[in-house]
Amino acid sequence: MANEETHGEQSSESGQTTGIAMAMTYSAYREMEMVPASIADTLSTAILSLADDPRPDGVLRLDDNRGCYYLPVRGWYVLYHLSLDQDSLTVLGVLDGPYHTVH
Repeated sequence: MANEETHGEQSSESGQTTGIAMAMTYSAYREMEMVPASIADTLSTAILSLADDPRPDGVLRLDDNRGCYYLPVRGWYVLYHLSLDQDSLTVLGVLDGPYHTVH
Protein backbone atom coordinates (compact mmCIF):
# COMPACT_ATOMS: atom_id res chain seq x y z
CA MET A 1 0.00 0.00 0.00
CA ALA A 2 1.27 3.49 -0.83
CA ASN A 3 2.46 5.84 1.87
CA GLU A 4 0.16 8.78 2.40
CA GLU A 5 0.59 12.19 3.96
CA THR A 6 -2.51 13.35 5.78
CA HIS A 7 -3.44 16.99 6.31
CA GLY A 8 -6.37 18.63 8.02
CA GLU A 9 -7.21 22.20 8.78
CA GLN A 10 -8.06 23.37 12.28
CA SER A 11 -10.02 26.41 13.28
CA SER A 12 -7.99 28.52 15.73
CA GLU A 13 -11.07 29.58 17.72
CA SER A 14 -12.81 26.26 18.36
CA GLY A 15 -10.10 23.69 17.67
CA GLN A 16 -12.52 21.87 15.35
CA THR A 17 -11.45 20.55 11.98
CA THR A 18 -12.82 22.41 8.97
CA GLY A 19 -12.98 21.14 5.41
CA ILE A 20 -12.33 17.47 4.74
CA ALA A 21 -9.40 15.23 5.60
CA MET A 22 -6.84 15.17 2.82
CA ALA A 23 -4.10 12.70 1.96
CA MET A 24 -1.61 12.42 -0.87
CA THR A 25 -0.07 9.18 -2.08
CA TYR A 26 3.69 9.00 -2.17
CA SER A 27 3.62 8.71 -5.95
CA ALA A 28 1.54 11.90 -6.24
CA TYR A 29 3.98 13.65 -3.92
CA ARG A 30 6.89 12.54 -6.12
CA GLU A 31 5.03 13.71 -9.24
CA MET A 32 4.52 17.15 -7.65
CA GLU A 33 8.30 17.36 -7.16
CA MET A 34 8.72 16.98 -10.93
CA VAL A 35 6.24 19.71 -11.90
CA PRO A 36 7.87 22.85 -13.35
CA ALA A 37 8.18 25.71 -10.86
CA SER A 38 6.01 27.94 -13.07
CA ILE A 39 2.93 25.80 -12.33
CA ALA A 40 3.79 24.16 -8.98
CA ASP A 41 2.32 26.91 -6.77
CA THR A 42 -0.88 27.03 -8.82
CA LEU A 43 -1.26 23.23 -8.57
CA SER A 44 -0.56 23.27 -4.82
CA THR A 45 -3.17 25.96 -4.25
CA ALA A 46 -5.73 24.06 -6.33
CA ILE A 47 -5.08 20.86 -4.36
CA LEU A 48 -5.39 22.58 -0.99
CA SER A 49 -8.62 24.29 -2.15
CA LEU A 50 -10.20 20.86 -2.58
CA ALA A 51 -10.53 20.64 1.22
CA ASP A 52 -13.18 23.37 1.11
CA ASP A 53 -14.70 22.53 -2.28
CA PRO A 54 -14.03 18.91 -3.33
CA ARG A 55 -15.96 19.31 -6.59
CA PRO A 56 -15.11 22.75 -7.97
CA ASP A 57 -16.25 24.08 -11.32
CA GLY A 58 -14.43 22.37 -14.17
CA VAL A 59 -13.76 19.11 -12.34
CA LEU A 60 -14.27 15.95 -14.41
CA ARG A 61 -15.73 12.80 -12.82
CA LEU A 62 -14.34 9.56 -14.21
CA ASP A 63 -17.10 7.27 -15.43
CA ASP A 64 -15.29 3.99 -14.82
CA ASN A 65 -13.95 4.71 -11.32
CA ARG A 66 -16.45 5.50 -8.60
CA GLY A 67 -15.42 8.57 -6.65
CA CYS A 68 -12.42 9.50 -8.84
CA TYR A 69 -12.05 12.94 -10.36
CA TYR A 70 -9.68 14.92 -12.58
CA LEU A 71 -9.14 18.57 -11.78
CA PRO A 72 -7.65 20.41 -14.78
CA VAL A 73 -5.20 23.16 -13.81
CA ARG A 74 -3.51 25.05 -16.67
CA GLY A 75 -2.96 21.96 -18.81
CA TRP A 76 -2.17 19.68 -15.86
CA TYR A 77 -4.55 17.26 -14.14
CA VAL A 78 -4.89 16.39 -10.47
CA LEU A 79 -6.32 12.88 -10.11
CA TYR A 80 -8.04 12.32 -6.78
CA HIS A 81 -10.54 10.11 -4.99
CA LEU A 82 -13.38 11.51 -2.88
CA SER A 83 -14.88 9.13 -0.29
CA LEU A 84 -18.57 8.28 -0.56
CA ASP A 85 -19.44 10.27 2.55
CA GLN A 86 -17.24 13.12 1.27
CA ASP A 87 -15.25 13.37 4.49
CA SER A 88 -11.88 12.42 2.99
CA LEU A 89 -10.00 13.04 -0.22
CA THR A 90 -6.84 11.36 -1.50
CA VAL A 91 -4.69 12.87 -4.24
CA LEU A 92 -3.66 9.91 -6.41
CA GLY A 93 -1.59 11.62 -9.08
CA VAL A 94 -0.49 14.78 -10.84
CA LEU A 95 -0.56 14.31 -14.60
CA ASP A 96 0.87 16.35 -17.45
CA GLY A 97 -2.07 15.39 -19.64
CA PRO A 98 -5.33 13.50 -19.30
CA TYR A 99 -3.60 10.15 -19.84
CA HIS A 100 0.11 10.66 -19.12
CA THR A 101 1.95 10.87 -15.82
CA VAL A 102 4.87 13.24 -15.27
CA HIS A 103 7.44 10.45 -14.97
